[in-house]
Amino acid sequence: MGLRVIVSSVALAASVAFAQQAVAQDALVDTTAIAAACSVSAVECQLAVQAAIAALTAAGLAPSALNSALGVIAGTAVSAAASMPPAERRGLAAVMSQIAAVSTDETQRTALTKLARDLQSGADVDLIAQASAIVGGAGGGGGGGGAISSN
Repeated sequence: MGLRVIVSSVALAASVAFAQQAVAQDALVDTTAIAAACSVSAVECQLAVQAAIAALTAAGLAPSALNSALGVIAGTAVSAAASMPPAERRGLAAVMSQIAAVSTDETQRTALTKLARDLQSGADVDLIAQASAIVGGAGGGGGGGGAISSN
């Protein structure tokens, strides 16, 4: 068995394992449910995000996949919460802190923590711009949205 065959076999096994993991992850997080909950109230949002985080952590994702999924969850929550009254927006601070606590990406964690502080203080935060920034930087450049579903 030549080196080329061994390398090809390893590459194939890795791609199959990755594809299986991505298929399994697709059902872990339902962004539609998070968006619906986060457009209602901060309490509903927090419950939906808690459930999503529990599913992700139970799945034992690689750090880059976890951080990517957390970025999408945060972006979804922030975007949906844009129509909330200011008092409800303050409650979103706990949601961002909760996501930041799970992230293993220092840049993501810092950005989410700052957003949480701004929301808690009642600062006028452009949530749509924040959502775009969070999703755009999801996971510090690693992974994709394999753990995300918009069912």
